[in-house]
Amino acid sequence: MISGSYTPFDTVFVVGGTHGNERTGVTLVQHWLQRPAEVQREAFTTQLLLANPEAIRKNVRFIDRDLNRSFLPQQSSGKTVGTYESARAREIAATLQSGIHGKRTFAIDLHTTTTHMGITLITNTDPVNLAVAAHVQKRLSDSRIYCFADSHRINSCLRAAADGGLGVEIGPIPQGVVRHDTLEITAGVVQQILNTLETFNRGRYAPLDPNLPVYLHDRHMLYPEVPAGTPPVFIHRGIEGRDYAPISPGQPIFQDLRGWVGKYEGTDTRYPVFINEAAYYCENIAFSLTRKMPLGSLFASG
Repeated sequence: MISGSYTPFDTVFVVGGTHGNERTGVTLVQHWLQRPAEVQREAFTTQLLLANPEAIRKNVRFIDRDLNRSFLPQQSSGKTVGTYESARAREIAATLQSGIHGKRTFAIDLHTTTTHMGITLITNTDPVNLAVAAHVQKRLSDSRIYCFADSHRINSCLRAAADGGLGVEIGPIPQGVVRHDTLEITAGVVQQILNTLETFNRGRYAPLDPNLPVYLHDRHMLYPEVPAGTPPVFIHRGIEGRDYAPISPGQPIFQDLRGWVGKYEGTDTRYPVFINEAAYYCENIAFSLTRKMPLGSLFASG
């Protein structure tokens, strides 16, 4: 699916701390800065980056605005030009953009989630990114691919500053916490991505399974509004902790302490992710809905 169209990457960036309170990526990057040989490969140079040092220092998600939503040109040069994250986005873009230093770049952006998403590889519909994700997923059978086609969301994230990239999302783990198991899992995923990129750089492409399931982002589901002073609505017990399990029309998705139940009003089955993510409460996002589809259909549509 990518044979003949793959251009090798010269530099691969492993990025931690895009969100300062997601300590797994921070810890691993700090470790690899001390032991860089663990992530080096012969086919490219690996560089390590702590994305949001001030947020890392304060153990918070961000200082002024979400760094992972700050890479559109108008976000780093318009009304938000004076924010810490906008300035940091410009610095990171200057580091990752191949047009500046003439080297083709790939970004591995390390994240964690409070939700039960297991190992999730986040990508866009770029054929090379999809192929890398698919090969990693083949090696890590318990992982899933979560794909975005929305250009605004894609272009505003850190990975968009590089020529290619994947987000690594591991959960569940609380914000601001370091755990041995999450560190081990994330480190293993990074090694698999690096191995896959080295294989691709050497021109070796194994056939991809066109039926491999991919979860394509559809839309966000917001919490229902309640009057001020009223206890909030929360995730229904039937879907809590069941990321990637199907939701059917009429299925309960919300409840409150009075016994009220809110049902899914969509007309088609969807697959929820980021169910009850703590970081999304400020945006009133309960979870995101995805469509489960075969990998081959995304290549065909691209």
